[in-house]
Amino acid sequence: MHQLLNEPIEVLVEFKGKHVKPRRIRWGNNIYDMNAFNLVHGVLEGTKQVFYFSVSDATNFMKLRFETESLEWRLVELYTDG
Repeated sequence: MHQLLNEPIEVLVEFKGKHVKPRRIRWGNNIYDMNAFNLVHGVLEGTKQVFYFSVSDATNFMKLRFETESLEWRLVELYTDG
């Protein structure tokens, strides 16, 4: 199942050199531990720098959005097997 979302989330990240990897996500009352970091890309939306991260755990694929100006994380897409 594919869902387009725009939900605020909390993210625990790992910093390695110049790289940022989302490792744990809290969405509502659920916590997801990420085991794969698939892709990251940055874009300019007007004057704002935004980064998109594609991550996954054992059963879910998630696309996350990080806005550098507000330091806000959002879950924008979710793919599940169910």
